[in-house]
Amino acid sequence: MARIYVPANAALLRTLAGTGEIKPVSAVRTVTSWLRREAPGADEEDLEYTAFADAALDSLPLLAGGVPRRIVVSADVPGDLLSEHAEGTAADFDGVVKLKRVAAFHADDASAAEEVARALAADEPDLDAVEAHVLDWYAPSEAQDFLAALD
Repeated sequence: MARIYVPANAALLRTLAGTGEIKPVSAVRTVTSWLRREAPGADEEDLEYTAFADAALDSLPLLAGGVPRRIVVSADVPGDLLSEHAEGTAADFDGVVKLKRVAAFHADDASAAEEVARALAADEPDLDAVEAHVLDWYAPSEAQDFLAALD
């Protein structure tokens, strides 16, 4: 099994909570062979955080016209369904993410929404300001409550 980080938005999370699965709309992020080569000696947690942070940035374009909160779904999937890109943490995932394989989801809190909205409206967004907000951790069972709070 491989841990993947799926860039998402509220609509994708709603689909996951409602149907029990989602198909990622873009590349997922994971600890790739390239990342391991580029960061020799880094511990697994640091490598995972790098992939996770990349997924959080990848979620920004998915937010246009929707709720301005970055969401990342962390899930464990069969590694043979992943095709790593040549560089970076991106990989194509040939499958669906099942809710039962989701370890957690992570989302911006309400205080980050204003910064995210500003970034979405800017021609040249201040990504450092967005990245300064740490995404909160949620258990998969909290998805419905999280989504209800957005409405």
